[in-house]
Amino acid sequence: METEYYKTWEEYKTEHPEIDEKLGEKMAPKMQQYEEMMFMFIINLLM
Repeated sequence: METEYYKTWEEYKTEHPEIDEKLGEKMAPKMQQYEEMMFMFIINLLM
């Protein structure tokens, strides 16, 4: 699904090239979880 409110880790990484691989491995699960939580929050506000 394409939306401006939800980004996958790959999209986030392309927007922020300063993130190195070691840090990215640790950040990926947490960032993806936060993105999903924010997306669900926005969807719930719209319903």
